[in-house]
Amino acid sequence: MDLDRLKLLKELAQLGDLRYFTKTKKHTKTAEEPRQLNTQADAILYFLQKLDIDMVNSILVDNRTYQDFPKKKFIDKLDDAMDEFLKSGDTFLNKHSGACNSEVCNFNCTGFSFIGNKSSNYIDLIFEIKDDVINDIYECTKFKCDEDDLKKNIKIEIDKSNMPF
Repeated sequence: MDLDRLKLLKELAQLGDLRYFTKTKKHTKTAEEPRQLNTQADAILYFLQKLDIDMVNSILVDNRTYQDFPKKKFIDKLDDAMDEFLKSGDTFLNKHSGACNSEVCNFNCTGFSFIGNKSSNYIDLIFEIKDDVINDIYECTKFKCDEDDLKKNIKIEIDKSNMPF
């Protein structure tokens, strides 16, 4: 990530209440304690928790694929998933670490289960990170959290097509 984007991220994380509009939604962000966003990976995780797809889009590298989709298509699908959380009344996603538990695909690859603060709906994502930059993000169908007994309700999916595993 270039220095200008990193500076912008740090400034945005420290803003007070903020209202902005996208094509279909009005968003309100509430001030909170300043958070250190030192890396691109930190920023992506932070803005995923905040359900802020616009910031995720602006930070992810443009010329990469995510979950085997071109970035634009991945962001569109992720935006639909974030909308499902918002429609369920969620304003924030709680992040819980874990790893893939399937020996046929990405066994032990690490990621997070993001659980809605109101609905307990969730999405399980694996992150390939190298040198603090996210190289890929993809769903995991056999994710196991490090914590036991987390309350999870309905699984939200990015790609609703049938997966081979």
